[in-house]
Amino acid sequence: MTPEEAEKQLRRIRGQHIEGRWSQLYHLSKESGDSAIRYLFTTNAGGAVAVLAYLGSVAQNGGAPWSAKVALICFFTGLLFVGFYRVYIVHHHEGLFENYKRLVNLYYEDGIDWQQLLKADEEKVGNSKVPYVFGYLSFFSFISGCIAGAVGIL
Repeated sequence: MTPEEAEKQLRRIRGQHIEGRWSQLYHLSKESGDSAIRYLFTTNAGGAVAVLAYLGSVAQNGGAPWSAKVALICFFTGLLFVGFYRVYIVHHHEGLFENYKRLVNLYYEDGIDWQQLLKADEEKVGNSKVPYVFGYLSFFSFISGCIAGAVGIL
């Protein structure tokens, strides 16, 4: 085996390792994000249900405390941010798929070369922080709802 052939083989083996590792890290990231969103949905929904049950039980005893109303608004807001996150993700992924189909068609029609396809696809993917903002806003809403509920108990 010539040194050039050995270098090509080593590069191919390293490329396979890189692809495998990227796939592994992608799936870990996706699983973590999905788990976090399920957690935020469940905690905010649970908080809203608990406050609604509390409000129902105190309705016969007069007006509901302001802290319970604030907690309910916070939990509901947290659910809205989870919904906004999901809507954003659906549209973002749909846009990535449509863009990639367009790029592949251009590539097959010899409108762009392979490197241009890869570069254009990578640029479309970008590094948006919007999902993080929605996730953290949902978490902040949950914490605020918990604090409002705790203040009402004290």
